[in-house]
Amino acid sequence: MTKQLCKELINTYRTSLLALAGLELLHSLLLLAIAWQLSGLIVLVYPQALIDFSAAAPVLLALFLMLCLQLPISFQQRRILAQMSASWRETCRLHLQQSFPQMSVPPADLSLLATETVDALDHLLSKGLPAASALFFRTPVILAATLAADPLTAVLFALTLPIAPFLLYLIGQATKNASNREWHQLQHLAAGFDDLLHSMMTLKLFGQEHAQRQNLKTLSQGFTQTSLQVLKLAFASAFALELITTLAIAIVAVSTGLRLLDGAIAFRTALLLLLLAPEFYQPLRQGGIIFHAAIESLTAWNKLQTFIRIPQPSMLTGHHEQLQLPPAIHLQDIRYCYPGSKATILALQQETFPAHKISVITGPSGCGKSTLLKLLAGLLVPCRGLILLNDQPLTTMAATSRQKLLAYVPQQPHIYTASLQENISLFQDVPAERIRQALRLASLDDWLQTLPAGLSTRLGGKGLPLSQGERKRLGLARALVQNRPVTLLDEPTAGMDAALEQQIIRALTAFSYRRTLIIISHHPAIHAIADKIIELTPCNTEGDDKR
Repeated sequence: MTKQLCKELINTYRTSLLALAGLELLHSLLLLAIAWQLSGLIVLVYPQALIDFSAAAPVLLALFLMLCLQLPISFQQRRILAQMSASWRETCRLHLQQSFPQMSVPPADLSLLATETVDALDHLLSKGLPAASALFFRTPVILAATLAADPLTAVLFALTLPIAPFLLYLIGQATKNASNREWHQLQHLAAGFDDLLHSMMTLKLFGQEHAQRQNLKTLSQGFTQTSLQVLKLAFASAFALELITTLAIAIVAVSTGLRLLDGAIAFRTALLLLLLAPEFYQPLRQGGIIFHAAIESLTAWNKLQTFIRIPQPSMLTGHHEQLQLPPAIHLQDIRYCYPGSKATILALQQETFPAHKISVITGPSGCGKSTLLKLLAGLLVPCRGLILLNDQPLTTMAATSRQKLLAYVPQQPHIYTASLQENISLFQDVPAERIRQALRLASLDDWLQTLPAGLSTRLGGKGLPLSQGERKRLGLARALVQNRPVTLLDEPTAGMDAALEQQIIRALTAFSYRRTLIIISHHPAIHAIADKIIELTPCNTEGDDKR
């Protein structure tokens, strides 16, 4: 999995990584030049007791310029790393969003994946990659320079260099297991907190809120303990690395000092070696950062792989062939079951939703009506069978083409923390008059007149609260604004009184002209306007499995 992660980063951010490598190489050469100039300055000033500093002015100016040059190099490195990290996390969250309809995970786990787990990937780029680049570029450059200046010191560098990686290898397995335990504890804590939020009213009614609070406290303590275990291992590895590198620098310093006293090495060379020794071991001191960042990011990457590697319809090679609009929709031997389950949720041999008609899907709860609508919208992919728009498979259609053809309104339309106009236009540039017309057709015109800021009224979050009926009609207004040839509605009149339902039905009847309209509904009034009624029955999952 580590090789796969490295390959993924190299293939995706090849240009940025090459830029980082070039900057690190330049930074390493700059460190060598600074050490050389500084040793020369000390030799010029100290042994000769130089009082006139005019001779040292060029060296001081060169040192000042080189030190100033380090700042833009470091800034550019941090900027590239920040851009890579933001892009990588955005891509992972986009994959999670695209995979969401096919996931069979609790909302708490999904929230944890999209926040804490994805953010953990940043540690590899913001902490691990700078230390790793220094280890791969600065260490060989300094070793080569030391070999040219003093081969004995270079041998000491080479002999002490492998000790730190070997030590990290010994600590590695324990850190990996502790990191996995920390993830599982965090997952349990998030799930417990989510359960507490959703069941607070029920718990208070039955007087059990204190018991649940104690359960949450236990989960929190478990997460704290596992986090402390990871921190202890990080501290132990950092202490061991510091000890080893300090002793190695001491060995180099003692060897250089003894040879300097014996006259076996020049004073400037000895100074240069003493200046380079801390820089040579600095990447090793950061080896703990590399290791723990890599372990944490790799653990997060392993968790995400299950979800972001699901093939997405929008990622398939699509086509943009012309369709006769609005299209008829044909189903051929459709089977759908949740990922990781063999139980069939929906099974249809042959079915057609005719063009220019209103088709109503009905049936008992749990028979797969909403699942069928998501399949028709392209949000789910059938386990078997084909969905054809006229004669073109839906799953091979380009995402842009599918979006222009289909509009989908779920039972619970999402309300964004934005203005009413943005909620209906879905953040597209739509004329205000067109939005008002959609609100009139959705029987929300009177409600619009009562809003304090009209179309600019904030909804969602701390904005204006909506009733269930207003939320459903707002979703309908979105579909009216989108004006797609195929419109899919899930229980658009549920919870409405008879008078309001009739107003919505009249709007749907007018809207259905030259469209393929598919509605899930149990209401007789909706059935009365249907050109075709499709009644679903629950699947016999045992029989389907046997077959």
